[in-house]
Amino acid sequence: MTAERSFHRLSERCFTELGRGTGGVSSVAELRSGQRSRTMLLLRALVGIASGHPALPGPLPGVREPWRLLIRAERADPAAVDRVLLHPQTGTWLNRCLRRLRGRSPGTAPLWTETGYLYALAASAALLAGIDFRITVAVREGGVMLPALGFARLPDRTAETAEVVRGPEGKAALTAGPHSVPLPFDRAGKATGNRAGNAPAECAGNAPGWYGLRRLRGEHHGHISAPFLDDVDPYRDFLRTTPPERLDEDEWRHWRTCFDGAWRLVAEQTQVDPGGIAACIGSLVPVPYTAHPELFSASSPEAHGCVLLGRPADPLALAASLVHEAQHIKLSALMDLVPLIEGGLEEVHHAPWRPDPRPLRGLLHGVYAFLGVTGFWWDRWHRAEAGPVRDTAAFEFALRRAQTARGLRTLLTHARLTPRGERFLRLAGERLADWPAETVPALPRRWADAVLLDAELLYRLRHLRCDPERTAQWARARHQGAAPPRDLPGTVVRAAPTESPTRPALVRRRLGDPVAYARLHADGGVRLPGGDGPGGGTPDAADLDWAAGRFAAALDGYRARLEKSPDDLSAWAGLALSVPDGTARRALRTRPELVLAVHRALRDAAAHPGPGPDPLALAEWIGSRAG
Repeated sequence: MTAERSFHRLSERCFTELGRGTGGVSSVAELRSGQRSRTMLLLRALVGIASGHPALPGPLPGVREPWRLLIRAERADPAAVDRVLLHPQTGTWLNRCLRRLRGRSPGTAPLWTETGYLYALAASAALLAGIDFRITVAVREGGVMLPALGFARLPDRTAETAEVVRGPEGKAALTAGPHSVPLPFDRAGKATGNRAGNAPAECAGNAPGWYGLRRLRGEHHGHISAPFLDDVDPYRDFLRTTPPERLDEDEWRHWRTCFDGAWRLVAEQTQVDPGGIAACIGSLVPVPYTAHPELFSASSPEAHGCVLLGRPADPLALAASLVHEAQHIKLSALMDLVPLIEGGLEEVHHAPWRPDPRPLRGLLHGVYAFLGVTGFWWDRWHRAEAGPVRDTAAFEFALRRAQTARGLRTLLTHARLTPRGERFLRLAGERLADWPAETVPALPRRWADAVLLDAELLYRLRHLRCDPERTAQWARARHQGAAPPRDLPGTVVRAAPTESPTRPALVRRRLGDPVAYARLHADGGVRLPGGDGPGGGTPDAADLDWAAGRFAAALDGYRARLEKSPDDLSAWAGLALSVPDGTARRALRTRPELVLAVHRALRDAAAHPGPGPDPLALAEWIGSRAG
């Protein structure tokens, strides 16, 4: 295939745009050019390794055959080959297959079926390029996935291989023994036959024996986005291999409607270039994962342009997720071209948007993603009329801005940045300063501060461990009625299991519909997704009181919870959020892990099991030294 003869050079305009958290169509084109070269390098490496692998080619022809077909297709139509090379699932397969070939990753399917995706990839390119060809491909899950096109189902589900053929008459088919499935692509590489919903002409929908890759479509304010909604490619979920699971018509309609509404919101905002977002998101993949209290979404550097998504409940949540993941996609592609950070793999840092310790590289990704999301919510806040919708957008803006600023400070303090990395973060900081936090109304800003503090408290209570010897000294001093020791115990990060938070979801409900929340509070409970029990999916009276601003009642409720369950970390954090100003409040908010550690040590030393000492009295004592 065409040789790459020069290094990629990122333009100054592109780098500056990206550093400020945006990036339009031309900037994304520069990034995609780098991704194409990366894919070519990986593809050449795969062909070289597979050519000499003892377990290959299995029942398929030699691996050079699909390579030669790709060369033919590129000579006929370079854009056709680019389409399959830059298809997100190509990247997922390439990286996974290379790990297997190098013995770095196990696999349940025979290796030749994994490398067999290359043969189907070449067939897709040839179909799109409109050339005549014949190639043997691997059969999986009773059919053949033609990357970027669709899944052809065979009547004989026992076949191991099949042939993709297009002859001089121009008709294309998949054949296995006596069975043949027509492929709905004409001589020009265009789709024929039925189309589903609003799928554009180049991509077929359902046809006999055929599940075409369907596209979503949004066209608003002069911006068009038409990513695939991929429910058939076995490599669509970069977290695991998945058989085709065709969405039924109701689900397909839900995704179309929700995406259209989400794209309207993205296209009208002014803080992140909608054209750049459309250009870098190539496929959305419905997945069953959840991420209470927010919509699950994920992207991967190995699958450029792919976004995994839980089922969106509304266009607004989907729109924010599209902005968020587009930022990840752009940053991953940028970091393939320009080193920004050295090392940064130790998972010991607090990311204000996550409950678990994160590496600095992950923190960099989060800062960049939430820089875009901050701009999105700034725009929503300034577009909304006064009322709950405006309050909610102001809260989300204030929260995301504060999270981004805190993550940025951690990076600037701890990360080993390259010169380009320092400049990149300086540009991001300048952009963040464009949105002054103090302009947010008092109520949304206060709740944003509370949610930010809640996350920090829970992180410290879960993952910071105090030095046991020093903690024991503090516990003995407390037991003997002495003053607190002079020296504070040191702490280390020890990752512990996390659980879904409850209070942020309640704050969002209160801001979004205060009348409904008042009824909910009066009823005494509500079911939230994400699990059972305090700190999980079912808030109790203390959580409801706290989110209603009834802090004295919430304090009593959290104390009662700790009487029953002294290691209820959500109750400890709730205690710190609800206690009035004073020494106990300072200790619970600045050294929550020390209060908890001493409380545990006193309980462990007690002659009889029980709830332990009064948490507020202990915090008052610790605060006299540690506050």
